[in-house]
Amino acid sequence: MTAILAANRSRTTKYLPIAIILALLVAAFFAWNATRTRSASVLDGTTMISQTVLEEKYGLRVNLIAVTAAGGMVDLRLKITDGEKAKSLLGDKKHFPALLIKENNVLLRASEETAKQEIKFEDNGDVFVLFPNSGNALKPGGSVIILFGDIAVEAINAQ
Repeated sequence: MTAILAANRSRTTKYLPIAIILALLVAAFFAWNATRTRSASVLDGTTMISQTVLEEKYGLRVNLIAVTAAGGMVDLRLKITDGEKAKSLLGDKKHFPALLIKENNVLLRASEETAKQEIKFEDNGDVFVLFPNSGNALKPGGSVIILFGDIAVEAINAQ
C-alpha cells in the first residue's frame, strides 16, 4: 500500500511543474489577447488630427518618438510652442498622452506617477514622457499614433 502511494505521489510531483507552466502560458495568452482586443477599439470616437493642427490648435509639437533603453522604453518628447493652448489640452489629466502602435494595435501608457506630475505650461517648454515598451511592441521605424484622450495625432514613425 505504501509503495502504491509513493508511486502516485512521484507521478503527481513529476507532472505538477508541467501543469503549472501550461497554466501560466494559457493565462499569458489570454492577457495578451485581451490587450490587443481592447486597444483595437481605442480609435473609436476619437478625432484624428495632423501634427500641424496639434501645434496650431493645441500649442504642442512632436520633437521625438524613439525606442530607447535597449528597446525597453519609448521616449516621447513634446515642445510647448504656446503654453495657454497646451494647457487647454494637457491641463486635463484624461488627455495625458498614450501611444497606439499601428502594426500590432498595442496601447502603451505611462505610469500613474508620470501622469500625475505637474506640467509647467511655459512657451518653449518641453514635456518628456517615458513609456514601458511592453513586449517590445514598438520597433524603430514602427508607426505610432499619439492619443490625447479622444484626440489622436496622425501616425508618426518612431526612431
